[in-house]
Amino acid sequence: MAVTHRSLSIAIESSFGSLDSSTGLPSTSGLTYISIPCERDPIVIYGDVVASERTDARDGAFSVPAEPDTVWASGSRVRRRTGSIECRVDLTTIGTAANTYDANYLGYLLGAGLLTKTPSQTSDTASAIASVNKYTPTSAPAVADIGTLIGADLSGRAEYSAITDNDVSGDVTISPALSANFTGTPTIRHLQTWYPGTRDRSGTKTHSVAFQVNGVDFKTDGFGCVLESISISLDSGRLMADLVYQAAIIQDDHAAATGPVEPSYNTGAPAFFRGAYVVVSSTAPSSLTDPVAGDTLARTDLDCEDFSFTMTNTLTPKGHSNSILAMSEMEISDIDVELTLTLSAPNTSLDQDYFNRQLRQVLVGTGPVGDGLGCCIMIPCAYLNNDPSKYEVGGNDIVRQTLTYKQSRYNGDFDTGVSSPYNSNAGNSFLRIGLGI
Repeated sequence: MAVTHRSLSIAIESSFGSLDSSTGLPSTSGLTYISIPCERDPIVIYGDVVASERTDARDGAFSVPAEPDTVWASGSRVRRRTGSIECRVDLTTIGTAANTYDANYLGYLLGAGLLTKTPSQTSDTASAIASVNKYTPTSAPAVADIGTLIGADLSGRAEYSAITDNDVSGDVTISPALSANFTGTPTIRHLQTWYPGTRDRSGTKTHSVAFQVNGVDFKTDGFGCVLESISISLDSGRLMADLVYQAAIIQDDHAAATGPVEPSYNTGAPAFFRGAYVVVSSTAPSSLTDPVAGDTLARTDLDCEDFSFTMTNTLTPKGHSNSILAMSEMEISDIDVELTLTLSAPNTSLDQDYFNRQLRQVLVGTGPVGDGLGCCIMIPCAYLNNDPSKYEVGGNDIVRQTLTYKQSRYNGDFDTGVSSPYNSNAGNSFLRIGLGI
């Protein structure tokens, strides 16, 4: 008798749906899978059959079998299901084993719905501090790093910001500001940054992925998978990401089952909502106007006890009849971002933000930060979607304030070297998720 011990593995597809050129059918040939250290319960045999129901005329109380929507091969119908594949992981970082997530399961998972920028360096020592928004690097980051996230361990706390300008004078501009502890010659940690395709790259992603469920006497493959949503919430302080992917096709291969595959664990540390700050900018970021320099916004620390983050992609298939997939690609036609903060001490300076249509930078940091450590979520230009002056006063508990932020247009990244806004890579993107390298 088989038991339901099971694993979920992921591979990057070189082409959408991994179609074999000789058969036109999905194939695992050439795919290199990594077993994900994810929670077991969401791992099931996914998908539902697609069929055309027959409502033919009849001479009695019976019905006719449905017509499966699929192709034929060797005289027989090919099995085909479609549906969503779910995965729940924590954000344990890569540690010192590597300097990129490009061959890591987290990079695979995030890249199926976002673009990514690996910074030109993993760390640097600030040789001088001009202000809490500007430092002089020992080794200057590349211009292409504008828009990426950075972190630093300042007085035992993880702090984060984003590069908004790589000044020709030799300084690096960041926003929002770091705290007053940004002094001396601190080590700057650069984070690999994921961001949505925007403006001239709207709807783009890094790749599509294939999933494989492995167990004793069962095996299921999903091909042409694209990220539909990611939700990040807290489990006793630990950041947990719930990811949902739409699969172009799901097929069973039970006869080739070999059993579950032990997960490949990262050597860094889980991201915890401890020893770090939640920050909003004290002034408005550049939005519709072209700046003459990168944003350098002040900061306001919030007493945040809980948060939740959701990004939802609207996926639109590019339909065709050429293959069993019924599509050539799955485009990201719209993106919605929502970040909800629960404050244990209401911040009265934000009470009028909804009615004033105030824009702010919002950043959620986590601990620890270091070599191959750190995680940060940032909306560079956010507006409130609720009335912050409506405090929560029910029961016999403390007064709380809820802030629900959505993304707006951001234009505060700048390239002084060419005297123009910077819209390449992560520059001027409206969402950033960073992981330590």
